[in-house]
Amino acid sequence: MPIRLIRFLLTGLVLALSVCAAAAAEGEGSWYRLYPLRGPCAGNCATAVYAGWYVDNSMGQVLVTSPETPFTWDYEGDYLVATTISRRIATLWRHVDVEPELGIGQRWKEQDETEVWGAFFFRWRGFPWDGTIVTTAAVSTGFNYATDISEKEQDRANDGEGSRLMHFFAPEITFALPSRPQYELLFRFHHRSGIFGLVSDAWGGAQYGTIGLRIRF
Repeated sequence: MPIRLIRFLLTGLVLALSVCAAAAAEGEGSWYRLYPLRGPCAGNCATAVYAGWYVDNSMGQVLVTSPETPFTWDYEGDYLVATTISRRIATLWRHVDVEPELGIGQRWKEQDETEVWGAFFFRWRGFPWDGTIVTTAAVSTGFNYATDISEKEQDRANDGEGSRLMHFFAPEITFALPSRPQYELLFRFHHRSGIFGLVSDAWGGAQYGTIGLRIRF
């Protein structure tokens, strides 16, 4: 295992343990609020199901160099279905929710690998139009493990080999009715990569444009 990956894993583990330890008991400060990890969910837990199509565009192309709407992305005949569980453990600066998530996904058609991941999502709440449609936007950082390395991922890898373990970055946006905020329509760009060589030499990985439903409870 490369030294840079060991350092990255240890740093992430320390940060994750620090956040979880702080959130083990409920508390509140001038810029944060912590929610207990144990006991009733009280609206802090969620489960989601989503599915989507493989996206051939690079994430850099989609988000930075030539941004496009999802309607014009280059989709291929390869699919993913996934389910997740999550729990809010903190709110920062009144608007940013911190939500650890565990997920499992299954590719099918051209790829058939299973993915599992654990990640922290940072979700922005409080858009000015929430009275009409409740909106959130989130990004994640974490790790995604695939049961095998597909030919598609080998083609996207700089080293031509790929990697089972990659970083999990999945920007998403959700919409809900003000009268039913616990039911969210979910749009997620499900993406895994080596973060330009930081996690692995396989810079690019499988990615999907997805849609689904999240229920908070």
